[in-house]
Amino acid sequence: MDISEWEKHTLLADIALQERDHLRSVLHYQQALNASDHLAICDDIEVEERLLISVISCHNLASFWRTIGDNQYELKYLKLASEKVLTLVPQCPNTHCDAFVTSMGCCKKALIEFMKRHPDAKIARMVQDIDTATSCNLIAKFKLN
Repeated sequence: MDISEWEKHTLLADIALQERDHLRSVLHYQQALNASDHLAICDDIEVEERLLISVISCHNLASFWRTIGDNQYELKYLKLASEKVLTLVPQCPNTHCDAFVTSMGCCKKALIEFMKRHPDAKIARMVQDIDTATSCNLIAKFKLN
């Protein structure tokens, strides 16, 4: 499988949504998500790109359900996207660090740096001023006094 299948279904879903054909739209968004899951085993595409496609598919479905007014399904797909995003957060080998976040396998620095690049500008602005270097033991070792 390649990206073109995912692109086709995403485009058809967007067109159907513009035409207010909600049934056709959700079916194509679901097909796009299914196609993104099949891309997970494709070695021709970079890991980050495969995960990005999967997260976009989840956000498209969340947006669809928000448009329809179904908060439960919107939340379901936002949670699924969140789970996929956490796989992109860099893992840290320093598990004894005070800043290590056990549930995510990374330190706060890595998580905050990732959040600074969040696609939602409001979220990115909220964490933009947090100094991450002071909360990472690995970086703190190399800081000049």
